Order: sequence, then structure tokens, then C-alpha cells
Amino acid sequence: MIKVGITCGDINGIGPEIVIKSIKQAKSDFKFYLIGPKNIFLTQISKIKLDDFSKFEFVDTGKATASIGAPSQNSGKSALNAISETIKLWDEKVIDVIVTAPISKEAIQRAGSKFPGHTEMFANRFRTNDFAMMFLSKFMFASLVTIHTPINKVSRILSRELLEKKLAIVKASLKQDFKKLGPTLAVLGLNPHAGESGLFGSEEREIITPILKKLNSKRETFYGPFSTDGFFGQKSHKKYDCVVGMYHDQILTPFKLLNFNEGVNFTAGLPLIRTSPDHGTAFGLAGKNLANPKSMIEAIKYAAKIYKNRSSNL
Repeated sequence: MIKVGITCGDINGIGPEIVIKSIKQAKSDFKFYLIGPKNIFLTQISKIKLDDFSKFEFVDTGKATASIGAPSQNSGKSALNAISETIKLWDEKVIDVIVTAPISKEAIQRAGSKFPGHTEMFANRFRTNDFAMMFLSKFMFASLVTIHTPINKVSRILSRELLEKKLAIVKASLKQDFKKLGPTLAVLGLNPHAGESGLFGSEEREIITPILKKLNSKRETFYGPFSTDGFFGQKSHKKYDCVVGMYHDQILTPFKLLNFNEGVNFTAGLPLIRTSPDHGTAFGLAGKNLANPKSMIEAIKYAAKIYKNRSSNL
């Protein structure tokens, strides 16, 4: 039985709702630890009419009051407390994997977080920059070189060292976590038309292409750099095990078009296994009992799959 720590997310959004809906549909080979304000979870349990309490235990982080539909300092504090408690439970080997419900970046900033999101928080636990944000679905695996970086800073941050590190992490994850023994990775360019031989930018010629040649010196694994529009327009993502983009919307836009209700976010490269649904807090849906739990259900399944694959390597 796999022990899953699952956080409340932002209590003013759909997080608690999709957590309870997912548990209601989950198979019996999971044991869940509901991490967050117990009173918030109990409210959702009552609404969703979850009668079987044998699947889960509460890890109460303190009573909280929800203000449904908008981020707040209070909801940010509850989210941060849940994440902190989840890391402790993993450290103490109470749980095997972590699945996080969506948080509001605005709310956690109001509550004093120095991190922009989950990925950076969990990486900080290991004091490392050796991680990558990956996106998982049956239609496409993808990853990012830069994460929550403003567009006007991406070209300044992008370097040969950063690209090489991220590509190595993603390749290793594909082999270890998903049993793809000879993975193929498509790498997108940064500029329009992948730079058009330097006419529209030099990053492809000066950074991306040299690194791909270096990494392919023994075996061809990395392909590109590809022009993003043509790559997805021709559905070339189907030919590769993973697509790596240089910045957030370059990957997230096509990924969510393909997988909005079923995509999963995964933090690759860490000893800790953490997944989450690839959507936000959906404040506009909160409190209406209309939220779709499919992405959360997939996040639970992928966390279990990764755990089993890693365990088989021991």
C-alpha cells in the first residue's frame, strides 16, 4: 500500500474539493494523509458525501476560516503550513509520496513565502538547484529550462550550463522514473523560427545547438532546436518521449491545450516524489461543487507509478 501525503492547497479555491473527490474515487491500494485544516476537509466531506473514512487519516494543521473565491493571507498561511507539515512527514517516512493541491502564488506571497511556487519549496528542502519541472500526460511529456522567469529575463538567464543541467536531469528522470531506457528528447528554440540561422536571435546558435552536439557525442538522444510553431503544428511532439522548452508559456500553452483536465506537474531530480494537478486554484469555481478532479486523480496515479519504478531499482 502506497502512503500518499496530500495537501489542502489554497482553502479558498478548489483544492480541498478535488482532494476529497479524488479520494472518493481512489482504489484501496492507497492510504491518504489529508494535510491541512481538518475543519475545511470535513466541510468538503459533508458536501461530497464521502462515507468511507478507512482510506485516510487527518493531519490537522489548525482550524482555519475559508473566504471562498479569492486569495488571502489566511489561505496562503494554511497552504504553507500544509506544505511544511508534508515535508516533515516525508522526512519521518510516514508517507511515501506527496501530491499537492493548487496554491495561489499571490496568497503565499502575502503570507510571507520567499518562494514563487511548490517546485522551489521542495527543492529548497534539499538545498539544491538540480531539479526540473516536468509535465506528464498520456499525450505528451514536457519540461522547462526556466520556470517562473519573466520573458524579458529569459535570454539573460539561459546559458550552456543551465541547459545542459536541465537536459541531464530530465533524461535521468525519464530513465529512472518512467523506465524509458533509450529516451528521445525534442528541444525547442528560444526565438521565432528557432533563430533562423541567427537572423532572429543567437541563442540557438551560441547556446542550444552546441549543447545538443556535446550531449549527443556518444549517442543521439536530443533533437533540435525546433521552431515551436512548426513543431506543434505538425504534431511532432508525438515522435519524442519528452519536449523541452526554454520558458513557461512555450510549453504550458500547448500542454494545456492537449491536457487541461488530465495534465500533471512533477518535480524531477529530487529524492522526494511530488506531483500535482496541472491547473490552478480556480477561485471562480470554488464552493460550487463543480470542480473536475481528473487532474488530481492522475497526479496520484503518476506519483504511485514513479514510486513503484524507483522501488524496483533498489
